[in-house]
Amino acid sequence: MDEPTTDGAIAAATYFMALYDYAFSARDAESLSMMSAETCKFCKYVGDSVAALVVSGHTSVGPPVRVISAVSTEIRPDEWFTARLQVAQDSTQELAADGTVVSESEANLTDFVFALSWLGDSWRVEAVDLAVIEK
Repeated sequence: MDEPTTDGAIAAATYFMALYDYAFSARDAESLSMMSAETCKFCKYVGDSVAALVVSGHTSVGPPVRVISAVSTEIRPDEWFTARLQVAQDSTQELAADGTVVSESEANLTDFVFALSWLGDSWRVEAVDLAVIEK
């Protein structure tokens, strides 16, 4: 993850997915936001969703996502990359403060496509697009 290569881009995207899990489980999206470009709509959506959990007093529970496969392409040498991760997520639940289930998501398999930039010493997520894979 410490260099501008396709392997580094995959590692950065995988790390972002770990931050995604952390943001919901800890109700803290600061680390995810620090890795995100201001223009990343998906990143903003995650941050807003986590903030809504905090305001509501709810928590999100479920196992971490699993990266099933990953590929990357270098778009501009040492600067711009894409990474495509196929990610499995088991069912998750949103719980009220008293433990009541507020909502539950179904398990899914999703393609996350990242636009990543290398800033000279770190990665930044510029955009994320996703598509749920129909079973």
